[in-house]
Parts: sequence; C-alpha cells; structure tokens
Amino acid sequence: MKRLVLLLACLLPGAVSAIPNSVGGDLLGADSPLNGQDLTGPVLAAGTWDGSTALPGEWNDEGPVASSTISYLRARPKLFGRDLVLLRAVRREGKLNSLEATFVDAGSYFGYFDEEMPEGMSPREMRKEVDARLAVKQAAFSKLYTDAHAELRNAISGLCGGVKAEEVTIGRTRGLRTPVEEWQTGDLRIRLLAGENRLLRVNILNKGAGESDQWLDPAVSVLQPRQKLEKLAADVRKDPDGTVLIPNLQPVAQGYRPYCGLNSLAMAARHFGLHLDEDWLAVASGFKNTGRADGANLVKLYHSVAAEAGLGLDRTTKFDPAAVTRGLSAGFPTIVWRRFSQDRNTLHSRFMRDFARDPASTLPNPTDAAERASWPGDDAPLHASVVVGYNAARKEILFLESWTGRDKPRRMRVEEMAATTSLCFVFKP
Repeated sequence: MKRLVLLLACLLPGAVSAIPNSVGGDLLGADSPLNGQDLTGPVLAAGTWDGSTALPGEWNDEGPVASSTISYLRARPKLFGRDLVLLRAVRREGKLNSLEATFVDAGSYFGYFDEEMPEGMSPREMRKEVDARLAVKQAAFSKLYTDAHAELRNAISGLCGGVKAEEVTIGRTRGLRTPVEEWQTGDLRIRLLAGENRLLRVNILNKGAGESDQWLDPAVSVLQPRQKLEKLAADVRKDPDGTVLIPNLQPVAQGYRPYCGLNSLAMAARHFGLHLDEDWLAVASGFKNTGRADGANLVKLYHSVAAEAGLGLDRTTKFDPAAVTRGLSAGFPTIVWRRFSQDRNTLHSRFMRDFARDPASTLPNPTDAAERASWPGDDAPLHASVVVGYNAARKEILFLESWTGRDKPRRMRVEEMAATTSLCFVFKP
C-alpha cells in the first residue's frame, strides 16, 4: 500500500505558478481593474449580504454543490490588507451565503518539483542538490505562511473590535474535523482556517448560512438516508444505446500539481454534497511541502470523505465490473488508481472525438495481443480517474479526468481498466 501512495502522481503539463488548480490560467490571464485593490470594505458591507449591492468584478461559475452554486472572481485583489490567491462566492437560492478567500496555498506554491539539474551529476549529488533547492523554497514558504497568518489574525480582530476569537470545529469525522478561529461582526461570522503550514483561508458567512459545523451542504444534511439514496439514483441517466451515466459530476481541474488523487476525490465529494476542495483535502491527508505526493495518507482520506457523506467505501486491488456497475446504476461513482501511459491517453482522447462524430466507432479489440501489449505495465506511474458510467453491451467504462477542459467522459474497454487498475474505491450506501 505504501508503494502505491508514494507513486501516485499525475503527469500532465500546463503549469500554474500560484493559482488554485480549479481555475488555472483563466485567472492568471485576467486583466481586471480590481487587481491589487483592497476589497475589505465592499466585501463586509451590509448591502453585499442583503442583496442590495452586487459583488464587484466579473465572476465565473465553477459548478454546483447540492443546493449551492459556486463562482470565483476573475481578479487578484487584496482582502484584510493581504494579497488574495482566490476569492470564491457560495450562493443558495440566489442569495450570497458565504465568501471563501484563499491567501496562501502550498499546492500552488510548490506545484511539481521538477527543476532541471546540471548534467554530469551522480545520483547522490543530484539528491543533495534537490534537497538544498527544496529547503530554500520551504523556508520562503514558511515565512510567507507565518507572516500572513499573524497579519490576518490581527487585521480581522481589529475589524471586529479587538475581541478574542472563539474556536469552532468543522467536520463530523475524525479525518476531516478541523478547528477554526471565528469572529463576529454585525450579522457576519469570519473564520480563519490555518492548515498546518499549507493553507490559509478565510470564510465569511452570512447570518442565514444554516448549519456551519459540517462540510455537508444543508440541503443534503437534512435528508434521511433513504432520501439521499433516492436523490443519487434519480440523477442517473440511461441512454437509448444502453449507456448508464452520472451526467452531472463536475471535473475539478488539478493544474500543475501532484493532485490527481485529491482532485478525483473532490469531484466525488462534491457529487455527494460535500463542500470540500483539493486544497483542504491536501492538508487533511498530510501532504508535505515537497511538490510530491510522498507521505500523504490518501487511502485513509478516501474513507474519511465517504464517512463524512454518511456513505461506505469498499477498497480493493482489483476492478470488479459487477460492483462498479451496480454502484453507478445507483448514482455512486468509483475512483480508480490505474497505471497510466501517454500513448493510451492519446488513444482514449482520440476515440472520445471519434465516438462523438460516429457512435458506431469501436475501441481496439482487447483480445488482440498487440493491443494488450500497448497497455501500461507494472512499472508505469499511477494516475487517478473517476468512473462515471458504463455500457454493458459495448463492454466500455466511461471515466472523467481532473484535467482542465476534460468535462466529457472518455471510454475504455472494461478489460483494459481491469488489467491496469491498482486500487479501486467503490462508494456505496
């Protein structure tokens, strides 16, 4: 198991140097008049929260979580005197419910650690050079985090009359439970989440925010278990050609980070109504500031997320088509950690386009020896994908990736998925 966790990584280019992976280049390219402006006044103004004044700037939809709609500001302003990495808005029934401001994020800061080394180095010399460069970057990040943490606490406390913050705990399960500092100002609550030298985030909540001690959306938390299952099953689509699909599961793009296992989990979590993102999940799973996935306990995290949603989770080393299709028919996606190759990725991408033009198109015959030989073997790196559908007659599995722009499911023969899966996580009631 330890070997799997150490190897789990995604391979794709497309670097984003300091932007959370869900928005990527879209925000990097935003030339907004709000860039660098301090929005503390407009954000805390009563009119912003009672609906009489619109939030400033241009906002892009990011997708729903249960009863909530999420959008992000296409600008890089300041808040509480500090530069923002990302500002998100959460609305319910058209009314602003909360704002989520990310100030420091280790995932974006470190990305993949893939710097080029001088030629002619021995492995020992290369390891020493990598460690030295990483140590410099870690020290700079730790200072950024420490300074920002202290300044945010002081700024928020000052705005709230200098009162001492209360400690509030969010989350129901041990693996996702976290303390936050909370201040009150008027009808607003301001929370500071400090994620173990990785993430600094402020949440501003309206007085009508509903239950706020858990990650589960209020519209889902009030449902009885049977009602939750009925809701998941009702979202499954059955096409005339026999395809069974969970159509509304939204990709969460990972950007240039070793986060495919986290982003795939965030996709499933949001499908189940959990307000979780990959940046907080990285903290919860113990990611280190190395630009690698080494040392993170992702398997434990997967079980914690399932428990937080009130669900079960079966973990197996084999891909069981019967169990997966049974779950999909009931509205439960499956996450697979599978061996990856760029050649197969290109083939599946091409077939996705071919199938859209001609539904009679077929994937290569899996009984052909040359075809099977092209599948990634035991020495291939691991990658996480989310299985969202199947077609039994065609023996195909439909899956989504955590890559920007990949919002259409790809197709793979069941035989290839079974042959290349190292770990399979099947959500269940």
